[in-house]
Amino acid sequence: MGERAARDRSKHRRRVDPEVRELRRRLEEVERQIHALEERLRQLGETLGDPSLYADGERVRAVALERKSAEEQVAWLMREWEALSTELAAHE
Repeated sequence: MGERAARDRSKHRRRVDPEVRELRRRLEEVERQIHALEERLRQLGETLGDPSLYADGERVRAVALERKSAEEQVAWLMREWEALSTELAAHE
């Protein structure tokens, strides 16, 4: 019976493998996007820390708006990352 159970698990893994691979691929892509946005947020923080920026009100608004947008994107991607991680854990 042990051999049959191992064979059944092996068959099940082969059926799930493409789905697991796709979940991993999507998870890696989300992680890449999060890291890129975090780097951009770091750069924007440095820009906002530069006193010379505040000589141009329009530029200040543009940088602040971009920062807000990047923060919202990171929050959305973090929720997606959590959902993908949960789904992947259920398959493994």
